[in-house]
Amino acid sequence: MLDRLMTIRSYTISALLIVLMLIIGCGKKDNRAASQGIRVAVSVFPLYDIARNICGDRGSAFFVIPAGADPHTFEPRPSIARDLQDTTLFVGVAREFDGWIERYLPASASRIYLIETKQGGPDPNPHIWLSVKKARIIAAAMAKQMGDVDPGNSGYYRGNLKNYEEQLDALDETIAAMFLHKTRKSFIQWHEAWDYFAADYGLAIAGTVQREGSEKASVRSMKEIVDRALRDGVTAIVISLSSEDRTARVLAGEIKGDIVRLDGTGDPATADRSTYLQFMKYNAETLAKALK
Repeated sequence: MLDRLMTIRSYTISALLIVLMLIIGCGKKDNRAASQGIRVAVSVFPLYDIARNICGDRGSAFFVIPAGADPHTFEPRPSIARDLQDTTLFVGVAREFDGWIERYLPASASRIYLIETKQGGPDPNPHIWLSVKKARIIAAAMAKQMGDVDPGNSGYYRGNLKNYEEQLDALDETIAAMFLHKTRKSFIQWHEAWDYFAADYGLAIAGTVQREGSEKASVRSMKEIVDRALRDGVTAIVISLSSEDRTARVLAGEIKGDIVRLDGTGDPATADRSTYLQFMKYNAETLAKALK
């Protein structure tokens, strides 16, 4: 009888130990998941840098398209699904631009687009991050969405937003001063990336060589650009840092102008373009210098 009681007691203690271990194990797993915080996925580096400033140490951000790659021609790596598997929130620019990322997201991920277009409407200009004023709107949208998916830290995200808005406002004022007294305020752009930037600071686009979605400019549009540039004294031709410049050199020769290389996406590995604030200041200083 005593042996039977001891056996029952031994089984009971063992069962309790197993249950206790399971409880402790589950607790550790939950704590580890909580400590990781939210995971925000975006397409391009500028959006990543804005996102990381808002989420701070309560989460992390990740960008899909490598810095320096052309977002219009980028081919996703096979490993992209693995990179995005723990996404909490996806912030896209527009479905036409980076909506393809959605097919790699887990079903549980929240998702928003900064530009919503009506079905059948024209493709929007996706380069909203190249406007410091619009970056303010982007940051606010991110803070709201982060608070929606992580309500316990919504106040923290709002606080980070306030601090970042002050930095954006300061940069906006600095850039505005660079162009305030310029007598030449027109430039030619290779792609329609700089429309928003030009509108922010009273600059004029004298011509766009290659429209969004097109592979090359027509002979007619090139002639119109050359004629307008010669008539209005436009000499700056803006191309991206990574663009092949042979055709641009031909155009520059036609109008006796200069090629100006601007950075449309930033580069975390380059000191003067390693944050959104830095690379936008770099672009403003480069263009202001070119508009003699």
